[in-house]
Amino acid sequence: MIHSERLDAMRADIAGCSLVSFGDLQTALALRTSSAAPCPREKLDEIFAQAVASFAAADKLAQDMAQGGEPAEDTLVMTPRDLRVFVRSQSNGADVVCAVGDSHEAVPAMIASARELLRVAARGG
Repeated sequence: MIHSERLDAMRADIAGCSLVSFGDLQTALALRTSSAAPCPREKLDEIFAQAVASFAAADKLAQDMAQGGEPAEDTLVMTPRDLRVFVRSQSNGADVVCAVGDSHEAVPAMIASARELLRVAARGG
């Protein structure tokens, strides 16, 4: 499990990152969230539903193109208001970090930080 302090640190360290959430893809639930402003449960539900849908589409595409290719580790959704990055754990495909930012410049940092959070979580830290 990822501790809230780590989510807070990730959000604070990335310019333009307004929300970071750790959750479960199988249940589409946010388990811990760090947000710059209050985030209604409905918005978190929407974000996690997008994560589930984006991984399903990416995995289907990878399978169709590579005849059984590896599942996607990360996906990206752009909305008119923000950019959403979803990073799935390599060791536990149900664990996911969702990050919301306001510019494409933050994407590499969001992906790298989310991967590190998931690696730490997989080691039990």
